[in-house]
Amino acid sequence: MPMRIIVNADDLGISGPVNEAIFQGLQRGTITSATLLSNGPAVKAATQELHLFPNCSFGVHLNLTEFEPLCPGSDAGLASILDQNRCFNGNSIREVRIGASMLRAIFREWCCQIENLIRLGVEPSHLDAHHHVHTIPQLLPVLAALRRRYKINRVRISRNMYDDSERPGRLLLAEKRLFNAALRTMGFQTTRIFTDLVTFVKLCAARPPRPASVELMTHPGSMPRDEEANLLESDWPGRLAYAATLVSYNSL
Repeated sequence: MPMRIIVNADDLGISGPVNEAIFQGLQRGTITSATLLSNGPAVKAATQELHLFPNCSFGVHLNLTEFEPLCPGSDAGLASILDQNRCFNGNSIREVRIGASMLRAIFREWCCQIENLIRLGVEPSHLDAHHHVHTIPQLLPVLAALRRRYKINRVRISRNMYDDSERPGRLLLAEKRLFNAALRTMGFQTTRIFTDLVTFVKLCAARPPRPASVELMTHPGSMPRDEEANLLESDWPGRLAYAATLVSYNSL
């Protein structure tokens, strides 16, 4: 069986230029999936184009790090991760104590983000998060509750493929394995590998990894011309020395 590779573009809805770059990749077929930032400034414009790509999957890019929350009355529960303008305050979610009241507030906020996309016509295929905040272990109960409420049964795992220059220590890798196993135990369907496009091509062009399902993260339009952009405009699957099929999350 050929390796199945999902190429997901993060941050759809964050800006017009990012939307345009992602849609160009979807049109070329080098991107097969995208996740929408429900509280992004350009999300409504993005949702109006999704019908042009019926073979692609569109998920929810859950957010706790940028722009304003969508849930009315969320300030009290989320106060410690909001700035003076009532916007999410960057990486502060990783710096505060996540107690029961905050978990309830995050659940309500993420429900609002999912429901906003559903109102805009999106049928969410999977979940991931802006700056990977869904992989904070304390938020596993929130993910479980979202799966039950919305029947969204696919989720991005914690990254588990690195090149030597950025490989985490053994303890963090072990924690990631436990987190990913917990997702599957909760009933989520996942790929077996998650990494970025550049790393995958660098490490796996000549020899396939043992697992047969991979998600590759991309960020079209977010950076000046870089190696990822060059790959997305090339026949990078043709550089693989083995059979591989680009699929969407709907095929997982």
